[in-house]
Amino acid sequence: MKKINPIIACLAILAYLFLLAGCDAKKKAIQEAKEARSEAAKVKKALSKAGTEIAELNEELYAAKNMRDELDQQVQLLKVERDKAVAQTLLHQEAMQAAANTDDPVVTALRTEIAQLKQLIAEQQRIIAEQEAAIAQLAETVQPAEEMVEVIEVPEMGDVAGEPNEPAEPSETL
Repeated sequence: MKKINPIIACLAILAYLFLLAGCDAKKKAIQEAKEARSEAAKVKKALSKAGTEIAELNEELYAAKNMRDELDQQVQLLKVERDKAVAQTLLHQEAMQAAANTDDPVVTALRTEIAQLKQLIAEQQRIIAEQEAAIAQLAETVQPAEEMVEVIEVPEMGDVAGEPNEPAEPSETL
């Protein structure tokens, strides 16, 4: 028989080992590929969900911007109205000030009358204060009326015959 060359035998054994090792690597590669496909599917699903959320957030952002623009317009209108009201108030205030500063004869007469009435009130308050002081002084110096007056009892008046007096009736001839 022929002798098998030891190099060829070693090569055959190495080839068989590589083949066996290659099968394990192939199984491992196939498993990794399945896992990669599964991960890719999960990533696609997450990406799709993120795209949906981004679209919803963009819609909310658009709605918020529209609301902000509407509110800005309302604020501008309110500012214009406020400015008009302030201007009108200033005009009315100036008109009232001008009217108050004019020498209207009725206003002047009323102011004079008010001043005279204030003087009269002050004079009357002064007189009242003087009279109150005089009353207080007299109250200190004068004896109470009960001590000064002697009380005399008056007997009841009756008719001479002993009948009580009746009040006289008013006459109708008057």
